[in-house]
Amino acid sequence: MDKLGRITTVMKMGLTSSLLRRRNCFLAFILVSIPSTILFLVATDFSAEQTMSQRVAEFQMRMQYLESMYRAKQEDVAILSQYLGFTNQNGEISNMTINLNLLDGLSADSRSMIRNATASAKLPANLKLPTAFHFLPHLLDDPASLRPGYLQTRNRQGVSIVLGIPTVKREKQSYLVETVDNLIANMDEEEQNDTMIVIFIGESDLDYVSNVANSINTRFPTSIESGFIEIISPAASYYPDMTKLRLTLNDSTERVKWRSKQNLDFVYLMAYAQPKGAFYVQLEDDILTKKGFITIMKKFALEKTAKKEQIQWFVLDFCQLGFIGE
Repeated sequence: MDKLGRITTVMKMGLTSSLLRRRNCFLAFILVSIPSTILFLVATDFSAEQTMSQRVAEFQMRMQYLESMYRAKQEDVAILSQYLGFTNQNGEISNMTINLNLLDGLSADSRSMIRNATASAKLPANLKLPTAFHFLPHLLDDPASLRPGYLQTRNRQGVSIVLGIPTVKREKQSYLVETVDNLIANMDEEEQNDTMIVIFIGESDLDYVSNVANSINTRFPTSIESGFIEIISPAASYYPDMTKLRLTLNDSTERVKWRSKQNLDFVYLMAYAQPKGAFYVQLEDDILTKKGFITIMKKFALEKTAKKEQIQWFVLDFCQLGFIGE
């Protein structure tokens, strides 16, 4: 009996020990699973909040773009009303017949706004706002100075990102075609549908411009046809007399000429690209990118836009050297 009792005791102890181990394992599982579940729920909630914040920022970006387009049309109406004498001494729109041939350079919406202008619009007849002609008076010497010397476009607008690529004639090899090829290769279909590339050829030699444009058309015919790629070059009269520039920064005459032309090229490209998209990215004509670079830049810009506590940003840098493009 004593022996049997000892066996029974050992069996009971073994059973108790097994139950304790199971209970401890269960408690350990609870201790591990609860924090993990909480962390998962918190992470999921944070991810959802972050996604919602980015959507709000993208909506805000789109609204700003639409507002800028509306403002641009209002400026068209205001400037034309002043310079073409559509206001009387009281600042009211007159009933003068408008020569619509003068308005051919405007969009259909702007022409419609001119036609439908009413006497309720108030414009100060004696106040003339500054325009590009005030800062670049040589543009007045040729009515076509701001009209592109070469333009290939499908009038695409409303994208999120416009990639601007300024290029000039190189003494050695040009990498423009390779750069564009790399940009396209590293964009998926969704990114391409929300992006466009504007190639600015900063030369007034139309033969050279045509040769560069032909090389782009030959290499990327589908992108040209869809409006994904546009090519533009300024008129020769867009550039001022570079022999009369004021020397600055202790630079040589050639360096001052180079800097001045570069600034004019950048201004032209940015002004052309401004109504086409919400964000503008300027690139050099000899760069390499990586997969998803469009999404990465857009996401970063939207995150900056969504952070209300930060000062509204104007320029974001994605590399240390900025851009050169010439």
